[in-house]
Amino acid sequence: QQDNLKLKMHKMICYKREFSSESLNTVPSIPVKRFDDIRKTGRKIIWINEIKSSIAAMDKKLETYAKRLDEVEHRIGNMEDSVLSLENTVLQLQEAIVKLQGKTDDLENRSRRCNLRLVGLPEGEEGKDPASFLESWLPKLLNLPELINNLEVERAHRTYAPRERNTDKPHMLLFKLLRYGDKESILRQARKLGALIHNNKPVRIFPDMSAELFQKRKSFSGIKRLCKELDIPFALLFPARLRIDFKGQCLIF
Repeated sequence: QQDNLKLKMHKMICYKREFSSESLNTVPSIPVKRFDDIRKTGRKIIWINEIKSSIAAMDKKLETYAKRLDEVEHRIGNMEDSVLSLENTVLQLQEAIVKLQGKTDDLENRSRRCNLRLVGLPEGEEGKDPASFLESWLPKLLNLPELINNLEVERAHRTYAPRERNTDKPHMLLFKLLRYGDKESILRQARKLGALIHNNKPVRIFPDMSAELFQKRKSFSGIKRLCKELDIPFALLFPARLRIDFKGQCLIF
């Protein structure tokens, strides 16, 4: 019996050793694998949290940008309204300027309505008193006996425009008459006589006007030349209108 008991004890000890050795070889592998999985899962959670934080920061920035965009759109709308208002104001000012320029030019030409320009008279011919010279010389030149001792010149002087190079062309003589009717008589007679000659040199008489009106009247030069070639009666009316008599019709441009 003791031998049987010893044998049983020996088997139990062997079995316990075998069981303990197997548990030592198999049990530790299970916790290591789970630890790796847990560590990977933790890294994923951290990465996800970082992504969430980045998305939250981007959301805040987008909200800020949206607010700024709304402000910019509001400001742009106000600027467009201001620009539209300014454009309307500029258009009104441009129209007013055009009207004022027209009125100013009209006033300037009215102030010159009794003025005449004498071109071609040699310098020095008028002497020291050009007004007296013109009062006695013009009626004789134009054959206007009714103006002898009746023509009154308020003032007269040479223009101070720079002289052209390589030419002895005299400066223009500008003079103002007391009466507008005398000016019209002089111009009418000058057109009637055509070429005017003084000491074998041609002289011409023109009405005085502003530079803007002069350019407007000058634009009809080609048409006037054509009318002369075709023997078509015409007249350049004040301020800048061309009248043509053609086949019994009076055309004004």
